[in-house]
Amino acid sequence: MRRAERGVAAVTAILVVAVAAAAATWMLAQQSATLNQAALVASRAQADLYADAGLDWARGVLLADGRESAIDTLAETWAQPLPALPVERAVVGGAIVDAQSRFNLNNLVKDGARSDADVQILRRLLESLALDTNLAEAVLDWIDTDSDAAGPGGAEDAHYLALARPHRAANRPLVMVEELHRVRGFDAAAIERLRPFVTALPVRTPVNANTAGPEVLHAILPEISRGEVQALVAGRAAKPFRDRADLAERAKKAAPTAIQADLDVRSSHFLVAVAVSQDDVRLAVEALVARPTGGGGPSTAIIWRRPLA
Repeated sequence: MRRAERGVAAVTAILVVAVAAAAATWMLAQQSATLNQAALVASRAQADLYADAGLDWARGVLLADGRESAIDTLAETWAQPLPALPVERAVVGGAIVDAQSRFNLNNLVKDGARSDADVQILRRLLESLALDTNLAEAVLDWIDTDSDAAGPGGAEDAHYLALARPHRAANRPLVMVEELHRVRGFDAAAIERLRPFVTALPVRTPVNANTAGPEVLHAILPEISRGEVQALVAGRAAKPFRDRADLAERAKKAAPTAIQADLDVRSSHFLVAVAVSQDDVRLAVEALVARPTGGGGPSTAIIWRRPLA
């Protein structure tokens, strides 16, 4: 009997030790997971600070450039990508892109009304990219304030409210190009095709002739051939356009009114992208930065900021 009792006691002791060991193991695992999570949160917070520092650096570069140079070109410091640099336990890199090297979709509305000249620019740009030119009317209807369809490709509330997921036309300027996903006729493929050549800026802006691609320049200056546009782009690398008069002199066939109204040689809006690697954290952010006209203001301003996938 005593042997049986001793056996039960031994088994009980073993079970108690096993339960205690399992509980200790679970508690250690939970503690380890909590510590790892805390470390990850700390790394993320540090990476966010590095991203903020990267944006501040870019803003400083743009402000200094605006004060030192009367024109903006692709040969300037701001236009050179920042290579990935080690900073303590992180690696930080980035790039600045001239937002005014692209056509501003919000230019389609001028002083509250349709801008026919800008609609034609967008139609020519769409045509050169093998996209439906009627998309220009759809964008116009999305941002104008009236309820009248601009053309066969236009769409107002009546169209959008009849969709499976109904909504209304924005009737305000675009904030980001990605809003085109909600505009009639646009799909992911069309937006990706158009994205490198268009932007959405909060004010009416000309295109910078020193940084724009040939597709955008030819859409603005249809009087000159694509070959002549390519020659202008090649020539500006060695000799940037000093002003509109210089551009007009070198593009003699171009309409002077288009040069005066739609082109310039400096910019005030830039897209800044910063990528950070901090321990196991990888993040990237993009911001639209506005620089004071002429570079004379006290600072730049961030219009919007968003994370990038």
